[in-house]
Amino acid sequence: MTAQPVELVCREVVELVTEYLGGTLSPADRARFDAHLATCPPCTAYLAQVRATIELAGEVGAARAADDDDIARQLGDLFTRWHDKRQP
Repeated sequence: MTAQPVELVCREVVELVTEYLGGTLSPADRARFDAHLATCPPCTAYLAQVRATIELAGEVGAARAADDDDIARQLGDLFTRWHDKRQP
């Protein structure tokens, strides 16, 4: 007789959400996680919120990197203009 997997409770889902999204859960734990989500709207909503937060954080990071590149380019241009004016 094989043992039935123990159901996850909401607290465990919250603790495992990072591993779930990162794809590092074992197949058995992923199946338990998915089974819990199928019957728990609050945990499904929580997972959606975490996904949205990660997506928004990525967008902010990408925008910040673009801003940093733009600032570096502007400073380089400013230095070049300043340096050119100093040349006799």
